[in-house]
Amino acid sequence: MHTVTGYSRQYLWLLAVPLLVFGLWAEWQTFFSLWYDSIIYNHGFLVLAGTLFLLYLRRESLAKLSINASPLSLFLLAGASVVLLLSQAADIRVFRLLLVPLLVILWGWSIWGKGFLKAAGGPIMLLIFAVPVWDDLSPLLQHITVFFNNIFLQLAGIQATIKEFYIMLEVGTFLVEDGCSGVRYLMVALFLASFYGQLHYRSYMATVQLVLISALLSMLANWVRVFGIIAAGHYTDMETSLVEDHELFGWIVFVIFTLVPLFYISARLDKPSEDTSDTPAVARPPEQAHSSIAWPVIASLLIVWPSLVPLAVHAKTERLAAEWNPTLPDSVPDWRGPLRHANIWQPDYQKPDIDLGGVYVSDDLQQVQLQITGYRLQTQDKELIYFRNRLFDSDDWTLVSQTGQTLDIDSYPGLNRVNETIIKRQAGGEQIIIWSWYDIGDTLTDSRIKAKITGAFKKITGDSRGALWALAGRCKGKEIADCDQQREAFNQFLESVQR
Repeated sequence: MHTVTGYSRQYLWLLAVPLLVFGLWAEWQTFFSLWYDSIIYNHGFLVLAGTLFLLYLRRESLAKLSINASPLSLFLLAGASVVLLLSQAADIRVFRLLLVPLLVILWGWSIWGKGFLKAAGGPIMLLIFAVPVWDDLSPLLQHITVFFNNIFLQLAGIQATIKEFYIMLEVGTFLVEDGCSGVRYLMVALFLASFYGQLHYRSYMATVQLVLISALLSMLANWVRVFGIIAAGHYTDMETSLVEDHELFGWIVFVIFTLVPLFYISARLDKPSEDTSDTPAVARPPEQAHSSIAWPVIASLLIVWPSLVPLAVHAKTERLAAEWNPTLPDSVPDWRGPLRHANIWQPDYQKPDIDLGGVYVSDDLQQVQLQITGYRLQTQDKELIYFRNRLFDSDDWTLVSQTGQTLDIDSYPGLNRVNETIIKRQAGGEQIIIWSWYDIGDTLTDSRIKAKITGAFKKITGDSRGALWALAGRCKGKEIADCDQQREAFNQFLESVQR
């Protein structure tokens, strides 16, 4: 069995850099795009720099590691790579980016054993502070900010009325928005505390203590920042520019109330290590069965293969996309149409490749609009199940009800249930009923979750097609019961149409 010598280990480390860069290239691109475009996460570049700096300082310990493969971590790496592939196919950004530090750690652990965890696990996990999961804390932090600002205002003798996130004063109303939650300051403070602890502390407990203190100080800084803005608006009758432009003010408060106290507190939690360049050297394990070169090869393949699958099925994906041209039925028994310029309603979807709509009129003058809106190639921000894709434009329509409707027809095999949505036009009060479902590579479903999961599996096999199908019609009145006649018309239409 072949083993790796000290000389060849240097080449192994050199190969590790391009492997992790290009094997996870799509995820790194998404990271950079997030950090560049989002004001909440633009500290991500600082996080990446801190991670690389700590790894550079620990280069000697990393260079001393010998292959000491872990079958358990290799098994976990295989599972994580499968999850990454599915997340890439479904384009679930949060999962993809969360998996990056986990995959890198499992990859290193699979090859070098627990020595890699001790030397590199902490620095790599700093990337968690740049993954887009922290803004989910915004609603909670908004409530906490409002609560403490109510206390501050009472102490300052400023009369205010609180209604959820609105703080109403005589001079004006302040809204504690997502950006006022303080989540940016929290992430930066947590990262800096974790970075400092890994750089200087010998005790993990001291690092944990510093992280908790930094979290409290960052929230305090945000409470003071919001109170300062409100107080400035109160005492200047809303004339101060601070009410509209307080970005710089926020960071000044953060420095004073978070970074300066942390500077003094950090020096007292633990005696800094004299050797800040490294963790304790990891002894080289004796030669054993798990030191074969096969282990890094297998682990590296598990890192790379999720990015190779789309390349392997690219030709099939392009072919299916080019051949897919759904059309409105030209002839439906007992119905005339489609009338293509008589749309009753229009979905609010982003950049669809296919956008077909036409109205059919029955012999007894019932009207049904058939709508097909879809994507031949689903990509980032251009996909069927997307938070910006809505069944109706909320600027023009108001939701009345949303439920499911069971079908008992043979024209659409596999489809036994559709989504029923009733909306009312804001101007005039006209009420519309919509039956909708999804077509994912010829698989029909009314479930968004099933459509997302099915789409992920289909995309892996080279089928990236997806479309919304819907029927729309006008209700006779403004009550839900007034849509019964239109429901019957939908059933008659579906029974008559041939796919």
